[in-house]
Amino acid sequence: FAAALRHAKRGSQKRGLAASAEQPSAKQAKLNRGPTRIVLLTNLVGAGEVDEDLEEETAEEAGKYGKLVKCIIKEVKGAPDKEAVRIFLEFEKLAAASKAYADMNGRYFGGRTVKARFYDEERYARGDFERRVPSRVLQLTNLVAPDDVDEDLEAETLAEAEKFGKVRQCVVQAVAGASEEEAVRVYIEFERSEDASKALNAVNGRMFGGREVKARFFEEDRFAK
Repeated sequence: FAAALRHAKRGSQKRGLAASAEQPSAKQAKLNRGPTRIVLLTNLVGAGEVDEDLEEETAEEAGKYGKLVKCIIKEVKGAPDKEAVRIFLEFEKLAAASKAYADMNGRYFGGRTVKARFYDEERYARGDFERRVPSRVLQLTNLVAPDDVDEDLEAETLAEAEKFGKVRQCVVQAVAGASEEEAVRVYIEFERSEDASKALNAVNGRMFGGREVKARFFEEDRFAK
């Protein structure tokens, strides 16, 4: 009976991630990150493997690609092992950073496959080294309106999220007093942080059912509580 009422209300129209994603605009379709002078390396070493020599050794190797301004190493507590140690290489010239990225991304060092990516220079200048650390949990907002929350929303969203990888659970939370865009918060816990990253890249900023969805990583420790 409840399903019949929902069908009468929405007809055959799908909602949330099940709605057809609208084609991204030219702005949305561009690459997530263009080349910058800052290269971020992850999975070069694991959590707890940072020692007093790592910065000097990494800077010496990076200098082979061009003049290096600075090497900064940050270890992020609670992050997956592959993302726990973040090494920021600031080059003087874009060409040197591009060489380093091309040579190091996907390289195999000490039993690890290194991931390199360009990092936003403004965030780097602000000392913003730890935001948006990939986790296995995504938080989605503006996916549906408060009136669209019902007993089937979690199952529907979980089924769509499975397209990106194995999902452990999906939790829908209605927040009283929040703006409409933030009033419904959907948490999706994946088995792997890599699958959560794929989902974030595919969903964040896309239009679903006339709503622009915002996706962000959510701290696993906070979600567990």
